[in-house]
Amino acid sequence: MPSAGQCQCPLLLGLLEYHPDSGRLLDRTGGDVFLRAQSARVLHLLVDNLGQLVSRDRLIEEVWPDVSVTDDSLTQCIADIRRAIGDSNREILRTIPKRGFILQPAAGVPRLAPAQTAAGDTVEPTARAPMAQSLTLPRVAAHHWTEDLLPTIAVIPLRSRQIRGEDGVAEEVVGEVVAEEIIYALSRSQEVYVVSRLSSTYFRSREASLEEIGRTLSADYVISGSLMGNADRVILGLEFAESETGRILWSDRVESTVPALLNEPDTIQMIVGRIRKAIFLRESQRARSMPFTSLPAYSQLIGAVGLMHRLSPPDFEESRSMLAALIERWPEQPAPLSWMARWHVLRVQQGWSDAPAQDADLALTCSGRALEIDPDNSLALTSEGFVLTNLLKRLDDAEDRYNAALDINPSDAVGRLLRGTLYSFEGKGAAAVRDTERALLLAPLDPHRYFFLALAAGAHLANGDYVRALELADMSLRLNRTHTSTLRIKTVALINLGQEEAARETAQELLRLQPSLRIGTWLGSSPSAEFEIGRRIADALRAAGVPD
Repeated sequence: MPSAGQCQCPLLLGLLEYHPDSGRLLDRTGGDVFLRAQSARVLHLLVDNLGQLVSRDRLIEEVWPDVSVTDDSLTQCIADIRRAIGDSNREILRTIPKRGFILQPAAGVPRLAPAQTAAGDTVEPTARAPMAQSLTLPRVAAHHWTEDLLPTIAVIPLRSRQIRGEDGVAEEVVGEVVAEEIIYALSRSQEVYVVSRLSSTYFRSREASLEEIGRTLSADYVISGSLMGNADRVILGLEFAESETGRILWSDRVESTVPALLNEPDTIQMIVGRIRKAIFLRESQRARSMPFTSLPAYSQLIGAVGLMHRLSPPDFEESRSMLAALIERWPEQPAPLSWMARWHVLRVQQGWSDAPAQDADLALTCSGRALEIDPDNSLALTSEGFVLTNLLKRLDDAEDRYNAALDINPSDAVGRLLRGTLYSFEGKGAAAVRDTERALLLAPLDPHRYFFLALAAGAHLANGDYVRALELADMSLRLNRTHTSTLRIKTVALINLGQEEAARETAQELLRLQPSLRIGTWLGSSPSAEFEIGRRIADALRAAGVPD
């Protein structure tokens, strides 16, 4: 089959028609469908090599020539393209594991038939006027083609007010660049889709309601706001809202400088962290207050994850039901399977499982299915590592999974946290502290912050820093007082600090929440049991009053 570089004929790609000469994607009515800029460049390169394998390395080198990015950025672009063209079965854009991708449309690459208007006039898609001259709002790939398991966010460029450069001219570009930085940071997450800046820029200087923005850009959430100040000091007024209801979920005023915004990641990461937390809290609230079947798919998934980490038995069981329904409805999506694998691990760890061996088998089955669907999915890789570590004690295999996930996305906070915890189990304190403290920095506002703090406390325990371990354990318990792993860590830290009375009180609270806990059963289930650190923890728990 000739490549598009040799033939500039329009190509039929699933639901859409692609024009190689202009790079435009058109739907069946001749309307433009927009992709993020990077996704558009990936598609163009794949079309130029139609029917041929294009390696991951080549795509990254050509699409991001001057930027250091991970495979995660490319993975999101591939997902964007598949979602736009309706390739849910991955038959048009195929993944060749560990190698790259092949774009293989139907033989003959036919053109779409001309569409007809309501009045019966024929509309030829290729004759459509450029969008800059169009009187209608642009459209992006909409949710009606496939209901997404991830919410979509539109970041509207911030409106600049009184931002002056050295020449005294207002720099509208500052608002654009800040939006681009937020988009880039959000796009590295596997938890959301992000509308490209080229599409969201349409609303920079237009008055439009949140509902209109959401409908036009197919966005569930919208970030907007303004910049005020000068080159030395700038104030960001930000709002994060739900597009359908107009409900503001988070707003704040952030002070910084233009150089800091453009060159230092801390402010942008803080903004992104608060956005992620606001989404999680909103969707968890909806999952608890609305009938499950009435929720969008992404609300169901986020809600299920939220209920899972509340660690109350009724919420925990409701989470399982929600994940099972998502798996039945979306059998080819790795995310619900990956979270179900973690659900089984948490069930055993909390002492709620009547058949730990069966839970281990089910967990490994779920993570294995997720990796069959997408071998390079970092969520699936970390989930399988979590299973291998905590239920099967195959630590070498687990470390391989965590390493693979971090090769794909070095900024994967959960992958780094869980690898650090594996090092804790092995008594490799310095390595454990390095990974878990890095994870804390990568996820300063994670909705499951208590979990991060607890595992970091365990790392410091393994490193012999009992003061820091106790500090982190107390911080974790302030966020979730029922997390039994944290109470175990606190008990051990107190014993090693000579605070025996406080250790006994903590152990009694632990036994109240987990009355079946015994030293022998803990050693039988803990991955650290075969290492010196495990024996030291057992001795400390025994000294605090936990029965043998």
